[in-house]
Amino acid sequence: MGDGLGESPCGKGAMTMLRRFFLVLRSWFGWLLRRSEDPELLLRQYIDDMRARVPKLRAAVAEVLATEYQLEQQAERLRKQIADYDQQIITALKMGYEEEARVLIAAKAQAEESLQDTLEQLETARRASQQAKAALDEYQREMERKIAEAKRLIGQAQLARLQEELAQAMAAFEVGDMSDVLERAREKVAERTARAQARLEVATSDTNARLREVRRASLQLGVEEQLAEYKRRLGLTPAPQQPSLPSGDETRQLPQPRSSETRRQE
Repeated sequence: MGDGLGESPCGKGAMTMLRRFFLVLRSWFGWLLRRSEDPELLLRQYIDDMRARVPKLRAAVAEVLATEYQLEQQAERLRKQIADYDQQIITALKMGYEEEARVLIAAKAQAEESLQDTLEQLETARRASQQAKAALDEYQREMERKIAEAKRLIGQAQLARLQEELAQAMAAFEVGDMSDVLERAREKVAERTARAQARLEVATSDTNARLREVRRASLQLGVEEQLAEYKRRLGLTPAPQQPSLPSGDETRQLPQPRSSETRRQE
């Protein structure tokens, strides 16, 4: 094949799709990481990690102090050994044992050299112990300061979460499902109330109609009676006509009707 031939369109398309696929994967992983990075959880883990380092630091300081104590004990043993050599040298010379005194003097010199080395190591160990204890104290002070700061941030994170939940709740009251539920419930209650009132009105319509008819009849009767009474007072009531008596002994006289005045006197 010649050098002038470039990549095929299929190859370019595959590479483009592959790059886009990896870009999508990276975006998804980034989104998951951001979602999983809860500030409160991260701060609590930060506090736990700092507190977990304290026992390790204390153990390291304890090792340095143990080395210092061991060197002190070793120096004390060498001092006693040198003192013993000195007494032995004096005793050997008094007894005339010069050769033994020479051996003891050499051993004493070696012990003194060892003591000098031990004292130098002890001085170094003491400085290391002081530095280790100072570092431990400084770490504990810094740890307490950072823990206090982390707790303050945790409180702020909790407050922010509560504010977000409150804002969501308030938004739900404005445009969310809860206001829709209240509105639907209000409509249902109004609908049921209207149906109940309609049924009650239909059930009592016949009885009410009869009661109204009775009241109208009673009212009309009272009006007629009052009208008759006014006419009687004004003398507008015509005198009742006396019926003609039938002739003959077989018939008896009909009783005269009593006037209203007579009825009132009775």
